[in-house]
Amino acid sequence: IRYSYVGYNSIIKKIILNNNIKLNIELTSSAQQLSEITVTAEKKDKNVSRNETGIVEIKMSEAKEIPVIFGEQDIVKTIQLMPGVSSAGEGSSGYHVRGGSIDQNLIQLDESTVFNASHLMGFFSVFNSDAIKDVKMYKGGMPAQFGGRSSSVLDLRMKEGNKKNYNASGGLGLISSRLTLEGPIKEDVSSFIISGRRTYIDLFLPLWNDDNIKGSKLYFYDLNVKTNWEIDENNRVFISGYFGRDVMKYKDLLGFNWGNYTGTARWNHLFNDKFFSNTTLIVSNYDYQILLKDNSFDFELTSGIFDYGIKQDFTYFLNTDNTIRLGIHSSKRRFSPGEFESTADSTTHEKKIPSGNAVESAFYVWNDQNINNNFKIGYGLRFSMFNVLGGKDFYQYNEKGKRKSSKYYKSDKIVKNHYGFEPRFNATYILSPIHSIKASYNRMFQYVHLMSNT
Repeated sequence: IRYSYVGYNSIIKKIILNNNIKLNIELTSSAQQLSEITVTAEKKDKNVSRNETGIVEIKMSEAKEIPVIFGEQDIVKTIQLMPGVSSAGEGSSGYHVRGGSIDQNLIQLDESTVFNASHLMGFFSVFNSDAIKDVKMYKGGMPAQFGGRSSSVLDLRMKEGNKKNYNASGGLGLISSRLTLEGPIKEDVSSFIISGRRTYIDLFLPLWNDDNIKGSKLYFYDLNVKTNWEIDENNRVFISGYFGRDVMKYKDLLGFNWGNYTGTARWNHLFNDKFFSNTTLIVSNYDYQILLKDNSFDFELTSGIFDYGIKQDFTYFLNTDNTIRLGIHSSKRRFSPGEFESTADSTTHEKKIPSGNAVESAFYVWNDQNINNNFKIGYGLRFSMFNVLGGKDFYQYNEKGKRKSSKYYKSDKIVKNHYGFEPRFNATYILSPIHSIKASYNRMFQYVHLMSNT
């Protein structure tokens, strides 16, 4: 077996394959001064052979080569350049995938849901490119482990930090500055990464002669943190978090304030050479606030959604032709539709829409199977369920839409149960090294939808 990598010395080892072997090799760097060369090549298209349809993978090194607005590298803007994806328009957050609406896209950062992925009213996304390791988007043929949205899945994974050396990197832009620190906590065992980004337009507002502008605020920030610890050869733990917020304020008269935070704790366990487990605890929160003060017309409007849950996934390598995946996911959500508060001397009245609670769960099983060297299939089934919980009054309406009765349910009582079976199927037939025919089918259920106030 020959181990090689560009810029490193190769190692050749003779291996006797008479039992299961795990062999870790560390290469040494080989630096040489060369004259300028130009290499032209065509990347081997693995999209031809793999049994996945409608998938886009973005390498951060390639994404950084794309021209960007105001010098700010943006992953979501890069996604919008892909076939089948279109922008929702500048000044509005989100994107459309194959005709779907913006709330039909599942966005996950280290398996935790990001409910609002925009900064500055949609001009930038919340994802700091310096902290992201890889990006994968499913526009169709979703594997059974994904659900809850009916249009697409955007799966982002954060970097894990350098286990060998301490590094620092950053940059200054027209809009924001960023700084990333990473290094080992214990060499070859654990590492960390901290990456932050902040705009600084608000730092220059006090320099204006206009008193109205001096009292204004306009900024956003992001903070990504992640650490991992390799306990032994069979156990590894990851902990990651994201924190971000936007603040826009015109004196004390008008203001907007919204932000996300997510947290993930993940444990990888290898039972044996064929059986793998991934246990994940997740938490996610999104909230926003609107503030308006105009003499007697003063109010503050707040809204948000909070989500926490657990995911348990298993992978079983049955043989060289079959890989079975199964798991169970469950999360509890608290919806805060809106709270309207006013000052004592305001002409507006206070109002609060009662919070709603629900539990969304799913069970799935999936198998990747190689029929022969040219024919591959993937098939599975996902069962999803959405339970609306009590804790408030629920109303009944007549055919004309008028309320006719109400009933209070306790917080542990299931008021309404929605569920559905979601079959999934992928197939790939390889005609040649550069040609293949693919087909996929998936059924999706979406229980949570976005409503916007005019």
